[in-house]
This record gives sequence, structure tokens and C-alpha cells, in this order.
Amino acid sequence: MIHRSSRNAQKLDVAGLNEITVLIDRSETALTEVAFNSWSPGLDGPPHAHDAKEQNFFILTGRGEVVIGGERFPAEPGDFFYLPAGVVHQSIGLLKDERLAYFLFNAFLDSSKEGHASFAAHIELVKETRRKQADTQQSGVQAPAGARRGLKVSTQSLASLSTTLIARSQTQKCEAVHHAVPAGVLLAFPADASKEQTFYIVSGSGRFLVGDEGADVAAGETVFLPARTSGSIAAGGDGLTAVSFGTIV
Repeated sequence: MIHRSSRNAQKLDVAGLNEITVLIDRSETALTEVAFNSWSPGLDGPPHAHDAKEQNFFILTGRGEVVIGGERFPAEPGDFFYLPAGVVHQSIGLLKDERLAYFLFNAFLDSSKEGHASFAAHIELVKETRRKQADTQQSGVQAPAGARRGLKVSTQSLASLSTTLIARSQTQKCEAVHHAVPAGVLLAFPADASKEQTFYIVSGSGRFLVGDEGADVAAGETVFLPARTSGSIAAGGDGLTAVSFGTIV
């Protein structure tokens, strides 16, 4: 189990456009990478694509739009987006005084992980390209034939114990579930050889248990479980909401 908060995490500046706070690095996992991504206020971000990974955004702050393959989706806190590999996408902040920020979950399609050993190495190699894409508002990328469509789901009114946001059948290598755990309830996650699991605590608090390990968790924190690892989370007195991301390995 890896339990992280953003307090002492590595921060990466992407050519003054956005700041990435690395929570779980690609060097620590089989096919998963997790971060916070925060865009400068009022910015039309760079249109770009990733051939070797799928992405999921869970909006935390700000108002804006997420453009996926030419489709424009309004974005506000609580919205969840799936971005297919190879499809041009763009983050647009509509507020001049607040950053558009989201929890970012990357699911790599193969073990090469874009050929970069770490998130920092990846950003160092692409940041000037991202600056040019933002300045010109051109991606320079041709969409692959038969590419999947992007998806948006709102979590604002979800109250069930576990609700599927993105099903494995809709993607190549990932899935996502929203959990609303009442106070005092224990929610178990069985060992699964087919996926790594990442949990982002949206609100509330509780205690995560993995074998003999235990960690108190609170809003804004992340827990990563390797494949074949079982765990459980006990919600605290105010209950707990979380989003779990599965990367298919």
C-alpha cells in the first residue's frame, strides 16, 4: 500500500501553463500514474494527445470546459471525464480568478510507459511542445481512425455505496467507481490480479486497512494498491466518499 497526500509531493511546472503534483509516479507501479493537475486561471490549455495512455480527470476546483475529440463538455467540481488514448483533448479554464484543477489518473497501455522513466522526465521532454500548442491552439496531431469517444459523468448526486463511473468495457485499460460509504460502514476491496487500484478520498475520513498495515485517510489523500492486494476502508463519523480507479494489468 502507498498512502500519499500532496503536502510533500513533487511539483512539476509545465512551461508556466500548469502545475502537476505527483502523487503516485509511474516508476512505482506497473501501469498507473496519479497526480493533481492545476491550470493557470482563464487559460485555453494546449490541445494535445497521448498515444500510450488513457486519462481520467476528476474536477476539484474551478469552472471550465474539457474538449475531447472536438466535443466540448462543461466542467465543474464533481465531474468525471474519460479521455481515450490518441484523441486530442484540451482543458479550458473559464474563471479569471480561480484555477481549473483536477485529480489526474493515467493508465498506460504498455510497460514502456511512453518511454519515460518518471513523470518528471516526461514533462521535461514535452513542456516546450505544450507551450507551442497552447500559443498556437493547434495540436499537430491526427486523430486515429476508430478512436473511442470521450465520456463525462457527474458525481454530484450519487449516493449508492458503489456506482460505476467508467466500465472496463468502455476503455482499453481502465475503470472507475464512485463510493459513498456511510459512517461506521466497512467497505472491502478483494484482491484482483487483473488490476492495480487507486483510491482518491473526496470527502470525509476513515481508516484504510491492508493486511497488517493501516492508515488514517482524509479528504484529498490517495491510497494505491498493487494488483493481487486486498484492502478495506472503514468510514469515520461523517462518512466518506471516494473515487477508485482501476488500471488493467
